[in-house]
Amino acid sequence: MDVNQVTKSDLQIGQGSTKDGLHATVAESTSTQTEDGKKASLWRRIVGVVWDSLEGEPEYRRYVQRLDRIFFPTVLLGYFIKYLDQTNYSNAFISGMKEDLHLYGNERNWLGTWFSLGIMVGSIPAQMSQLRFVRPSILIPSCELVWAMLVMGMGFAKDIKTMYALRFFIGLFEACAFPGYIAMLGSWYGPKELTKRLAILLQIESIASMFSGYLQAGLYTSMNGRHGISGWRWLFIMDAIISIPIAIWGFFGLPDQPHNTRAFYFSADASHAPHVKYGIERIEKFGRREQTKLAWKDLKRVYLGWEIWVFVVPYTMVAACHTATSYFSLWLKHAGYSVVETNYLPTGGSALNIVFSFTCGVIADATGQNYSMIVAIQLLMILCNILLSVWTIPKSALMFAYYVSYAGSAATPILISWATQLTAGDASLRQLLVATANVVSYAWVLWVPLVLFPTYDAPKYKYGYQILILFGGLAIMSVTLMKYMYWRK
Repeated sequence: MDVNQVTKSDLQIGQGSTKDGLHATVAESTSTQTEDGKKASLWRRIVGVVWDSLEGEPEYRRYVQRLDRIFFPTVLLGYFIKYLDQTNYSNAFISGMKEDLHLYGNERNWLGTWFSLGIMVGSIPAQMSQLRFVRPSILIPSCELVWAMLVMGMGFAKDIKTMYALRFFIGLFEACAFPGYIAMLGSWYGPKELTKRLAILLQIESIASMFSGYLQAGLYTSMNGRHGISGWRWLFIMDAIISIPIAIWGFFGLPDQPHNTRAFYFSADASHAPHVKYGIERIEKFGRREQTKLAWKDLKRVYLGWEIWVFVVPYTMVAACHTATSYFSLWLKHAGYSVVETNYLPTGGSALNIVFSFTCGVIADATGQNYSMIVAIQLLMILCNILLSVWTIPKSALMFAYYVSYAGSAATPILISWATQLTAGDASLRQLLVATANVVSYAWVLWVPLVLFPTYDAPKYKYGYQILILFGGLAIMSVTLMKYMYWRK
């Protein structure tokens, strides 16, 4: 058939076939896009469980991401330098300070005791000052600058009495930081956001411990004797040098509270006003009220009520039951490891702690099973302390027990986040929770190193690890009581 003789019906059939094919192609394309969209949405939801600001409404994501870009890193840096200071004297002790200052008694533990006394004296007055007189964005960085200078002074101390005095005042000026950071984070982040961020904050302890170990190892090998200054003294000097610019940034990066913020990234001008309004409305939906100036009647109500004390007891026991990590380096030194090895081997436990704590924080935010997770972690700590109590086990089993003990700190952010949710409607109580618990916790563990872990018994202690088993049991009992009392309320 000649091509020019194609009939009309043939053309119509061809046109129909073309349309059907086009419709089929469009349908297949739409189906593929829908499937891709579902896959992308599923993947986004999965990632959103790990980090919440990646999922949700655009306004929510922009707001929380703004907090995560400026406010949260400021808190992390501030806590990093605080805990770097708390860690460095232990690393300095095993890196020459003991021999240079002739510290062959219980001086190492007394250094911690004087620091703890400073924390105890300063914690509640500092938090009350933030609630009534001075903004946290002014008080905390100012104190950080002072204790940075005091830390530098430790690098030039000539005797242990000077060290004791410096440690007390360092603790006094550090006392405002941790409770202040916790109170601010609890004022800005919601129930599904707070635990994982508290976990990251508390794992700054591990990061600082790792950094201090590496820093001391590096300074010991490269700076020991430079300008007539021992390597362990350079650790304190470098700590202060790192701390000063971070403290100065705190004046700009800390936002105070949502209702009274003056932060440059949340100011009340026209460009930022929607963010301020959104932030206030958001926390009010969580049941959190505006913090008013602290009055005597508020203090009386808080400290005569049961709510604060059912938090303080488990907080103290949770903090106490995993203190075996403080004596890991002493065992390493006794076991014959070198100075460099005793500085960097504990960093493995710190790395384990970081991963485990963040994972627990993500699970707690996603499931809300705070109580169950706290109990499970305490059972793990009891197992570790049983192994250390037995002691006459292979070296690998002791190493395992010490390393896993680092995971015990994962319970603290879960407990704090849970308490923040339970006390959302009482701003004064919520602001004083951690400051009060910190005082009691430091007071409680004040006698632990002196009585249970005397330096001259290191690394095997007569009663130390057995008592830590008891602390783990008390942590489980007290957190169960806390759950029951709030359920009853």
